[in-house]
Amino acid sequence: MPLRKKLRRTLRMKVDTRDIRSASHVGRNSGAITDEVEAGRTIVVVKNNRPVGVVAPVSVMEQIDALDEREEDLRLLAMALVRMAAAPDPVLHDWDDVAAELGIDLTDLGDADDEAEA
Repeated sequence: MPLRKKLRRTLRMKVDTRDIRSASHVGRNSGAITDEVEAGRTIVVVKNNRPVGVVAPVSVMEQIDALDEREEDLRLLAMALVRMAAAPDPVLHDWDDVAAELGIDLTDLGDADDEAEA
């Protein structure tokens, strides 16, 4: 997802007015801004009274990325379900057979999900 779209999503959240900084303030006080972000605050940068950017902890971006991935997974699942429902004679395959044909060890997938959630 493009950064601009992520930025728009981030700006839709409720913003405490104490977390809004002018671009010139951010430029002059980058060390202090970094300290605030490191402490968990998300800073909205404004220029000419318009939001132009967000300085956020990495954890916020990781959460946005995780939501984007889940959204894409749901979109793909919805497309698959529509295609399955529209198929005149759906051909169903056993999950284990498909995984074996592709050389995927399903036990490894379970471990990957556990690691992603950690």
